Amino acid sequence: MIKIILTFSLLLLEIVLFYKFNRIIAYPARILVYSYLVYWYYSERKRDNTLNLTDKLFIWSSLIPIFSPLADYIWPSVPTKILEILLLMVSNQMIASVWTQEGAKIDFSSQKNTFIKVLVPYVILPVLFFCFVVLPTNQVIPIVLFAFYLLQMMYIATLSAFVSFSEKSKLYVSLAMGLLILSSGANFLRICVSPYEYDFAVVRFTAIAFRVFLLMGLLTRETHEVESPYLR
Repeated sequence: MIKIILTFSLLLLEIVLFYKFNRIIAYPARILVYSYLVYWYYSERKRDNTLNLTDKLFIWSSLIPIFSPLADYIWPSVPTKILEILLLMVSNQMIASVWTQEGAKIDFSSQKNTFIKVLVPYVILPVLFFCFVVLPTNQVIPIVLFAFYLLQMMYIATLSAFVSFSEKSKLYVSLAMGLLILSSGANFLRICVSPYEYDFAVVRFTAIAFRVFLLMGLLTRETHEVESPYLR
């Protein structure tokens, strides 16, 4: 609980600096937020000497958001905004690799993952958002970029439903995926539709909450290693 409080305290510092000054002044606090998340995860996994490829992928995926907006901060333009989105997609792809590394395969033959539980929140709702919010903006570049981002996000979220984690871990992962979708939609509204009150705070809070729940889901996951009977 202390680590969660510290994480969101650093986030609050970033938000306050943003509204009191600007995003450049708030940037060092952003570095602290993601750096602390990485330290938190690394220290927990390293304690048991269990740092593996899944852990490394998550750590790298959490480091990328530190640098993804930097070019746009220095030189705001369409190319730098595209670069930011592409870097975030690389980060998200690492999360997809985490699921495949943990043995996740999309398979609806099981009763555990039904149409309502998976496709409605992770596919249908994002598609409806795209059709009724994104397309009406008539902004070609944002629409195309968000379309690719949305497809990747739907794949990541759907794939996450098929990881063989404990129920507690899967709950954290489900909350993380929901927050990823919410954060992405809130960010698009902020940038491409119309700014709204405390929009930066909403986007940053949901983005960090997504990382925190994902971190907790991975820390509480079950191991897939089979213990040899000769070691018992």
